[in-house]
Amino acid sequence: MATHPHAPVSPPRDQILPRIAELLEADPAVTVETISDTLGITKFPTAQSGLATLRGRRIADLVEQQPGLDLKDAALQLGYPAITHRAAVAFAERELHARGAQPYLQHNADVLAAAGIAQQAQVEMRHLGGGAVAAAVLLDTDQPAAAAVWDSRYGWRTSTSRRHPIGKDTDTAPEGEGIRYLGSGLRPEPEELLAGLRDGRKGTKRPKAGTDELNGSED
Repeated sequence: MATHPHAPVSPPRDQILPRIAELLEADPAVTVETISDTLGITKFPTAQSGLATLRGRRIADLVEQQPGLDLKDAALQLGYPAITHRAAVAFAERELHARGAQPYLQHNADVLAAAGIAQQAQVEMRHLGGGAVAAAVLLDTDQPAAAAVWDSRYGWRTSTSRRHPIGKDTDTAPEGEGIRYLGSGLRPEPEELLAGLRDGRKGTKRPKAGTDELNGSED
């Protein structure tokens, strides 16, 4: 199939968000259609998802700068059209949840690294379905488990995969060979996590914590 001589060349995957960010910076009300036509990417889901992600991050930034500011009011301050608020605010909520959990997870990762069982690294948050978030800490290759994974719904568990430690997101807690749920709750102290990783007899096959802290429910 022949390519239109004036059709834009789609940017590399890792450049799509930065390019969308440039267009959003120039025009807060930029549309999915404009993004698609300018960058040569699909409207749905690529352009739509990218716009919602970036708007959500900027809403989260503004709310952090102005504590108490309503998310929708933040969207209005930033000049985002009302039709875009639902998706952007939903992402902003997830982003703020992830940012809230990140310091705890980074502290645990630092403790595991200092103990000599994990690689020193910056923890990266992953958004899951239903507003949940997760993160993985890769363990050293001489450890029985490949990684320690934290999920806001289930707490800490071991993983057997180094390439995809968090695994596919489903509505049920992962179970199987090599998976142990560690700690007495969703946010155990690093020392408790460390003890569980060092002692293969500790932990359970299923999570004790069945509550998503990010959805505000309590045991």
